[in-house]
Amino acid sequence: MDIVHKVEKVSQAASWGGGLLLLLTAVLIVVEIVLRKVFSISLGGTDELSRYALAISCSWGFSFALFRKSHIRIDILYRLCPQRLQQYLDILSLSLFLIYLGVVSWFACFVLKTSLVRHSTANTPLATPLWIPQSLWLAGLIWFCIVILVLLTVTVWRQIKGNRRESEDFASIVTLEEEIEEIEEVGDKS
Repeated sequence: MDIVHKVEKVSQAASWGGGLLLLLTAVLIVVEIVLRKVFSISLGGTDELSRYALAISCSWGFSFALFRKSHIRIDILYRLCPQRLQQYLDILSLSLFLIYLGVVSWFACFVLKTSLVRHSTANTPLATPLWIPQSLWLAGLIWFCIVILVLLTVTVWRQIKGNRRESEDFASIVTLEEEIEEIEEVGDKS
């Protein structure tokens, strides 16, 4: 499906952006450490900025992790179930994930709204207006909800059409064989 590939590309770009943000944060922390040890001065606010970077990069990286099937799922009983039941469990899993993220995003909206109404700033030397990192964090959560909704819709549609194998591409868990193949591919590249 074309929309799935577009959503995956956006998620991948967001993941790379989050990784770059974390890399810049690491550089900032190294500069802070060197300045403290060598010159006994501090930039101030590095810890605050690193917390924002972590929250933002995580919320934007979640969607790409879903495409890579990197989220944790308990599969002890799943593997013992018949394939048809596994397909229903995959749909149930995505549905519950969407409900959970929807609730989290809903309350995150209230957090952002409160910060905007109260003109809240961080209780730190930087006095960062909290709406800035909160809005970036919330946008990542909302994007993640959109990705889950797209994958859920495509999975259900493919189930209805009888394309079980294609629906497993998005919703099922990673099999042991797939993990072995992935490790072999990484080994072949190095």
